[in-house]
Amino acid sequence: MVTIRVLDKESLYNIVAGATFLGAGGGGSPADGLKLVDKILNMAGGVELVSLGEAPDTAYVAMIAGIGAPRAMKERGFDVEAVYAYEALERIYNLVGIRLPYLMAGELGGFNTITPMYVAAYKKLPLVDCDGNGRAVPELATCLYPLYEIPASPLVLADRNGNVVIGYPKDPMDTAACENIARSFAVASGMVAAFGTWVVNVRTIKQRLVPNSVSKCESIGKAIKEAVEQGKDPVTEAANVADGHELIRGVISDVSTKTVEGFDFGRTTIEGTESQAGKKLYIDFKNENMIAWDENNEPVIMVPDLICLMTKEGETLTNADTQKGMDIAVIGVPAPERWRAHPKGFDIWKNILEKIGYTGAYKPA
Repeated sequence: MVTIRVLDKESLYNIVAGATFLGAGGGGSPADGLKLVDKILNMAGGVELVSLGEAPDTAYVAMIAGIGAPRAMKERGFDVEAVYAYEALERIYNLVGIRLPYLMAGELGGFNTITPMYVAAYKKLPLVDCDGNGRAVPELATCLYPLYEIPASPLVLADRNGNVVIGYPKDPMDTAACENIARSFAVASGMVAAFGTWVVNVRTIKQRLVPNSVSKCESIGKAIKEAVEQGKDPVTEAANVADGHELIRGVISDVSTKTVEGFDFGRTTIEGTESQAGKKLYIDFKNENMIAWDENNEPVIMVPDLICLMTKEGETLTNADTQKGMDIAVIGVPAPERWRAHPKGFDIWKNILEKIGYTGAYKPA
């Protein structure tokens, strides 16, 4: 018999905070995630969570996520798109006799980790304690799925009006074709849409993706909350639970951002304060944080490792939430083992890093 735990309000709020932290600047605004949490609680009272060890190896799991520009999602909102995407995916797989009794997050983030939870609550289905990346990612090509040869076909996309597009790329592993389809639909939908793909069974998740990541988000969020309540340092507590290390504490002196073809590009400059006065950190991002440089223009951390943002008071942040003058801390967290174990775990990020100006080798966090 499968043991299921119900995520209540406190658990869901902690997950939003922890997932925002591990979103590494992306994964959607936690404000939007909290809006979905409120809708979940009004609709179902919570979300059923099942561990990978409890779910049958042969059971299939649907991945549902939002796609678009974080700032647009923050401004316009998001909910029913995700249900439409799941229902479209469900219809396709039902044609070949495959049921989709579980849902999962494709990435971690204050919004996208909650997106499949909203669908799970709406459809009265359990969520599996896992995700596809252990972080947030800016492109379909920068995922563990293609790295471990999990096809992105069929690909379904939906907008809030219930319009659905189904994509069958000639090459199921052609993430560039899928990206073009998905991004074009997102742009046509006002930079906000939902998508579903990468249907896998539980055995594949265990072997190729990231287990127990929802629980990890909850642990980080809980540690931050308790630190604030007990007068401890939430930055130190978050870093400890995430197995990370602090890079800098300081004030954001500049944020430059522009949205192009559904992505947020930019650079955040942090100037150290107090004991770190005179120190600087420059973070280049494409939705998510890609690479950080010190005041001597030397790289200190880069993808697939995580560059995580939070205020010194304990609020976890995305790049859509940061503002000039904000007092923050930056924490570096090693990527999940699935990234480091694969010989091309860094290579799939090179295209983005080269455009930013980094052509060197991977330097682990």
